[in-house]
Amino acid sequence: MPRPLWAVKPNVTIDHIRRAGYSAGMSSTPSSYHHGDLRNALLDAALRHIEQHREISFTLRELAKALGVSAAAPFRHFSSKRLLLAALAEAGYLLLNERFTELDTKSAAQPVICLQRKGVAYVEFAVTHQAYFLAMSHPELADRSDLPELDAARNAVFTSMRHSVTACAEQGLLAPYGPTAATLTAWSAVHGLAVLLIDGQLQELGFDSELPTATHAAELVTTACGFGFLQHR
Repeated sequence: MPRPLWAVKPNVTIDHIRRAGYSAGMSSTPSSYHHGDLRNALLDAALRHIEQHREISFTLRELAKALGVSAAAPFRHFSSKRLLLAALAEAGYLLLNERFTELDTKSAAQPVICLQRKGVAYVEFAVTHQAYFLAMSHPELADRSDLPELDAARNAVFTSMRHSVTACAEQGLLAPYGPTAATLTAWSAVHGLAVLLIDGQLQELGFDSELPTATHAAELVTTACGFGFLQHR
């Protein structure tokens, strides 16, 4: 599993997360937890809980119990569960945007290829970083008006996708639908596919959330979308 990204700025840091993945369960205190590092330990415990249960069902008090601290201790770092989720979601968007930036560097002269690769990368990120993805998609974070840093991180990802669509349009590669319709199609297709794969809703078609089959599914969907909104020459 690709390593989580946390050491971006002081308010989004959890550099002690195990790079090989998450340990199962929340029954014991993480070995790297120590006095003074509770914020990071809470983020770590939340990730492990989401990874294990495939849902965001914990409370801050439950995280405190799992870490062996008082029920009030987490509230010194996060005044609500929503703010903890916002920190997880921001880190997820930063990590995804890092991948998008790499693709921009490699494929800047080929906007169609860059756009497709971003779509595939989005799905790959979702299935390999499911805890982050679920936090990023949580309905409590739909309104980000009081979360400017999360909003900026999310908008950077969206802007990157739209930039690739615009680059296609500037080269005369888009069908008459225009950049907005193409961006809507691309974003909806890959996000919907990611959710279906994670929820196990495509197994009858031979696709699941394992990386090889998820990548293949993403390639099929992004190619099909391309036939819909790209010019045929």
